[in-house]
Amino acid sequence: MKRLQTAHALAVSAGEEAINMIVGLVGQLLNMLLSFGGRMVFVHYLSQEYLGVNGLFGDVLGMLNLAELGIGSAMIFSMYRPAAQNDEKQLARLMNLYRTLYRIVALAVLGIGLALMPFLPRLMKGGEGVENLPLIYLLYLLQAVTSYLLSYKNAIYQAYQKAYIRKALDQIIGIVRLILQIVVLVTTRNFILYLIIQLFVPMVSSVIISIRADREFPYLKQYKELPEPQERKAIFKNVGALSLHKLATVIVRSTDNLIMSAFDGLATVGIYSNYKLVLMNVNNLLGHVTGAFTASIGNLNALEGRKRVYEIFRILDFAAFLLYGYLSGGLVTLINFFIRMIFGEEYLFSMTVVVIIMAEFFISGLRQMGLQFREALGLFWHDRYKALAEAIINLVVSLILVRRFGVAGIIGGTIISSLLTCVWFEPYVLMRYGIEEDWQKKLRRYFMDYIVRWVVVAGVSAVSYWIFQLMPQTNFLWFIAQGLIYTAIFAAVVLVVYGRTPEFQYLLEMTVRKLKKKLRGGE
Repeated sequence: MKRLQTAHALAVSAGEEAINMIVGLVGQLLNMLLSFGGRMVFVHYLSQEYLGVNGLFGDVLGMLNLAELGIGSAMIFSMYRPAAQNDEKQLARLMNLYRTLYRIVALAVLGIGLALMPFLPRLMKGGEGVENLPLIYLLYLLQAVTSYLLSYKNAIYQAYQKAYIRKALDQIIGIVRLILQIVVLVTTRNFILYLIIQLFVPMVSSVIISIRADREFPYLKQYKELPEPQERKAIFKNVGALSLHKLATVIVRSTDNLIMSAFDGLATVGIYSNYKLVLMNVNNLLGHVTGAFTASIGNLNALEGRKRVYEIFRILDFAAFLLYGYLSGGLVTLINFFIRMIFGEEYLFSMTVVVIIMAEFFISGLRQMGLQFREALGLFWHDRYKALAEAIINLVVSLILVRRFGVAGIIGGTIISSLLTCVWFEPYVLMRYGIEEDWQKKLRRYFMDYIVRWVVVAGVSAVSYWIFQLMPQTNFLWFIAQGLIYTAIFAAVVLVVYGRTPEFQYLLEMTVRKLKKKLRGGE
């Protein structure tokens, strides 16, 4: 009976994963097109300094998100088992705790954000031409605060592997927001109105999700109590560990623009924000693929043994490499071509800076599936101090290197901190405490794979870049042609290097099987 329940749960998981990915990908593609259109309008009607302010205040509020302390991840992890067992009372208790904690976080973010206002001028270099800076900052701050007050009910859908419901609504609301912002910029050139739309329109999505959750899960209002003290203690233990991970994420991801603004000026932040826009959209697309598996991994761990978990990890980690490797190499060779076409020559970084940015992107991408498994298996406690070491190294090295190397030094600090901490310690924790059986051998295999993957992507990128230097870079047709050439080179190398591996064979067979099913009309 248990095996039948397991098989049914995994079959449901596969279906929910597919829906999660398809909904997310389609919506994100539409959002991506509009976001690039919106950015083109932005740089046409407003200055680089406004673009820099947009990036800078986004990072300031990213730092304020430290107040969240990883509560969301800890709460969602705690909800996987009761969701799999349909324990309504326990889910309601957890949601009550979630709501209480997020209200406290919202107050903390508001208080800290207001306290930082007098220090904002010291973080800016070259922002004299930007009007109404205090009001602009307050609008960003309110956006962060309201997100904590309204968004916690998303968690119940994630626990039940129905995140596609929220994603679909978010995508629709996001498209409406982008269209309204483009209209406002074209007709008024008013950055304040642009931000007001950015603040209020997303609230519609959160309100609709809240109303729907109350109707679909009426037990959320039926039970008013919190989890038992022992259960709260376990959750707060995970929050304690995750707070260090949150600190590292904030310092690594939300200080680049602050340092850049202080040392190089808002105009440089504006240029960098276009590269970040490209990477953000790519990450969002890939996040819909990798993130769709988190809840299923949690259920898999609850229903199956660690041997099966490791087999799934090998397949998904290889799939993540194919995605991030393909895109990292492609972006190295083509991103400047793309930015020149869309935004103009004055928004380009040198090729050296581009290589460093994409190297950091690839390092981050190779970590993603391991992080998904860490989150789903609840391994937060074991690498809590790694996060602190990563944050300190990143900040210190970035501040040292920025004086001599500028933007390249800031991103280089992120790469160095990752190599010294995350790249080796995260897989160690996963194998040692998550997989457990024969973990030393599996860890050595992981690192061998890691080195080969770097060689493959570096080789394909170098060859492609050399070929593209012999070709014109003048219009969209040449951009498409070079993209197709790069794709052919990458596919050929992957086929030669990985064609006989079990992971490649599994993914190939699964793809062929799904294509045949589609061609037969979904039989």
